Amino acid sequence: MIIALIICGLFLAYANGANDNFKGVATLYGSNILSYKNALTLATIATVAGSLTSIFIAKGLIAAFSGKGLVPPGVVAMPSFALSIALSAALSGYAIFNLISRIAQ
Repeated sequence: MIIALIICGLFLAYANGANDNFKGVATLYGSNILSYKNALTLATIATVAGSLTSIFIAKGLIAAFSGKGLVPPGVVAMPSFALSIALSAALSGYAIFNLISRIAQ
């Protein structure tokens, strides 16, 4: 199962990179500052550098944005807390969808 998840993750990363990789250097190529090969090489190097950087800082970001301490642990353990979060998310999603669909009419 883990191997299948890794393969799916790598495929998604490849597909996303193939779609978005060149957008950052398109202006450099379009203005003839870099050749196509050099622009693609620069985009690939920047993507790899960003990936490696994110590996090193991900642990700190997860700790910083985990939300621990915002709600007391006793409240988090209550089933009604999980239900209220789920209902709030569903209602706000419905409200946003409703607003967008009315504007689009």
